[in-house]
Amino acid sequence: MNIAIVDDEKHCIESLELDLESLSLNHHIIYKTSKPMEALQELPKLKVDILFLDVEMPQLNGFELLDQLGEFDFDVIFTTAYSEYALQAFKNKAFNFLLKPVDVDELEEVLADWQKDNQKRAYLMNESAVKELLAKIKNEGFVKSKIAIPTVNGFEFLKTEEILYCQSENNYTKIFLSTGETKLISKTLKDVEKTLSNYMFLRIHQSYLINPKYLKQYNKTDGGYVVMDDGNSLPVSKQKRYLLIEFFDIISRS
Repeated sequence: MNIAIVDDEKHCIESLELDLESLSLNHHIIYKTSKPMEALQELPKLKVDILFLDVEMPQLNGFELLDQLGEFDFDVIFTTAYSEYALQAFKNKAFNFLLKPVDVDELEEVLADWQKDNQKRAYLMNESAVKELLAKIKNEGFVKSKIAIPTVNGFEFLKTEEILYCQSENNYTKIFLSTGETKLISKTLKDVEKTLSNYMFLRIHQSYLINPKYLKQYNKTDGGYVVMDDGNSLPVSKQKRYLLIEFFDIISRS
């Protein structure tokens, strides 16, 4: 949970920081400022999940700041001493509204609601991605094609349908094939994922990209893992579980 705080009163920023620390959340305060004009320039550069935003500030109030930002992909929780701003806050698509001085119990409740809502949104996004993937499978089958991978002497062409999964090894990627061979290439897994984006591969973990054609089993125990057709078990990250569960669910209903 990446958090930013914009409040012209520095003691309010410090107080909110202490309240957040007391809740033992898995959070990072990646940006804080008492200068709204500075925030206008810096916020678009950051990957923020939640912005705690004061309303009454000099030069630029909270509503004006959001208006000038235009498009943004974080949730806003307004913090103010004036309850009359509540209606306007929700009209400005605020996730929630906290009165100063902030009550720690209310803060905890608001953040718990945000986590539930965020999980639901992630689930819906994953559901959409899986449905798109399955539509491609139904319409096109598992696409048979080749990709070029760099070698010392040039390039080697691999059949995408023979790739079981890819494993990240720092700035390299190891490709496991159905033939039992492995190929180590000087590309990051992120680059390989882009190359295979049209071939229905699933990113199940920061270190693994799999071909669902060879997916044999998903087990929820031990943090969650999949078993591939070659018998190897691969971990599934917490963020990707919804994607995989929805994948199996839609297949079972197809």
